[in-house]
Amino acid sequence: MANAAIPIQFAYAPTHNGMVIPYIALRHADGTPEFGQIDHDRVAECLLEKRCQLCAQRLTDTAVLMARPQDFGAGYGPEPAQHPQCAAYAIRACPMLSGRLPRHRDRTRPQRRQCSRPAACWCGQPTEPSADAIIRSGRAATPWYSVRFPMAEYELKTSARKGPRGISLALTNPKIRLVSWGGPDQADLGRVIVFGLPLPDAGTDG
Repeated sequence: MANAAIPIQFAYAPTHNGMVIPYIALRHADGTPEFGQIDHDRVAECLLEKRCQLCAQRLTDTAVLMARPQDFGAGYGPEPAQHPQCAAYAIRACPMLSGRLPRHRDRTRPQRRQCSRPAACWCGQPTEPSADAIIRSGRAATPWYSVRFPMAEYELKTSARKGPRGISLALTNPKIRLVSWGGPDQADLGRVIVFGLPLPDAGTDG
């Protein structure tokens, strides 16, 4: 499938292989992005400063948060929100959000590719996958929802030890839309029902 067309507002944004590089994307020492992995320092910056995870500009009136059923269970989305127009592009361009990637990548295996500066880069160092990566690796993609809400309700979930954990999903009247259905397991299906999340339209595959 061809890459999604890049909107005019991203005319000067950094790109890689025809895709806009999200601000929070993990980068190698040579500047090459590792799509699907995040820079935790940039995530914290965006959460605290109310910046868009895609373009890094400040969020203004309305924001869109991407969330999985497990995030509704936890009560917060762990990644920064986006401007509505940035979220619309991300939904088209991201293989996971668009439904083009039926399974999570296997993050438990050693990195297959190193950049041109491995000695100065994370990719040249032995690392242990996170607990979340171990749980999700190779499994069917989870459902994804877009949650649109006014910035007046922007509230962070924090912890004394880890700092900002994500954006609270305790919202008054958010507009929740199913973005990609994936292949939910029984736990996710239970959360969808408990939280009254949208289901795929009858006669479609999500």
